[in-house]
Amino acid sequence: MLMKFVKYCFLFLAIACQKLPAREISSCPQILTYIENHLPLQGILKKSGDFIYVDLDDGYVHKLIPFIEKDGFQPPPYFGSSDLVGAHITVVYPAEVHKYKIKDIQECGEKIHFSLKTCQIVHPPRWEGIDEIYLIVVDSPELDKIRQRYGLPKKEYNFHITIGVKPKVALAA
Repeated sequence: MLMKFVKYCFLFLAIACQKLPAREISSCPQILTYIENHLPLQGILKKSGDFIYVDLDDGYVHKLIPFIEKDGFQPPPYFGSSDLVGAHITVVYPAEVHKYKIKDIQECGEKIHFSLKTCQIVHPPRWEGIDEIYLIVVDSPELDKIRQRYGLPKKEYNFHITIGVKPKVALAA
């Protein structure tokens, strides 16, 4: 299962590092208001293998998916076993850990704060079977500082929380 999760991480890194067309959606104000009123704007920095992330309340997916289910979105594949991380914000991908020879992250276990920016739907060209991904884009100067401290470049994409994925629909023959 960990390898399956790492596979998804690598796929998403390949997706996220590209200049993807994204669009904002009409349910965004409702979702952002719900988050501000019901979910924490913080999480705990953790490391699982070579994956470094902010662990979030799983309500970011379980409580928000009803807002987007009618549009065909399903929960992302981050749940179901103890080796999957659940709702999260990716900070450092395994490929970056290897490339920049990161051993330990001293900040692991610390509370990380973030603010909400917007919602986006992106079309991942390389995530087989997935047509769209629904993201909550967040801002966190703390995460920028952590990446800088460990010699990582500024991310080419925004920090975000994936709250849903929309499978591709098979065309009828």
